[in-house]
Amino acid sequence: MRRQPREEARKARNDVYRQHILEAAEQVFAERGFDAAKLQEISSKVGLSMGTIYSIFPGKAELFEALLQMRGEELLSVARGTAATLRPPREALLALGAAYVDYLVAHPAFLRMQVGSSVSWALGPARTPARMSFWREIHALQTDILRRGVEDGTFVDEDPGFLAKLFSAIDEVLLADWVATGMKADRRTLTTRLQTL
Repeated sequence: MRRQPREEARKARNDVYRQHILEAAEQVFAERGFDAAKLQEISSKVGLSMGTIYSIFPGKAELFEALLQMRGEELLSVARGTAATLRPPREALLALGAAYVDYLVAHPAFLRMQVGSSVSWALGPARTPARMSFWREIHALQTDILRRGVEDGTFVDEDPGFLAKLFSAIDEVLLADWVATGMKADRRTLTTRLQTL
């Protein structure tokens, strides 16, 4: 059944509002953290009424989860695309690290949200099933690269899943340090630092 023009216009308008709300929420969550963030501040930042926000997101938790879902899908797509290239294991791992740095440097508010949430990238975010699903798939991509490297002697003979957790921990510390030191280093400096560890 074909939607009426009025319904299509309302859906398009709500899609635009949704994107703007997510962008404003990302800034507020990055600055304040989830617990201290207020929907009123997000409403003020985006210039939309509380009623408009509630018509799209039932509450702060749903807004936060929608933001994590959106960024999680994007980051997973980046990881999949990088891991899908047929490169030797060391080159693939370095490319994956660079891809994470590129994505998170391009989305600094999201990175600040992650750093401020006290969630371990290495052990997995236990907060929601959706976040765990993204983490499991990204961890599996890393583990596969490391498994290939262990098998061909590129990496130490260790459990590839454990090595993937170490890789995530190194990436997390590098980027958390970047946030803590004022985000001054450029992407190339961060990537080079990661690749020399």
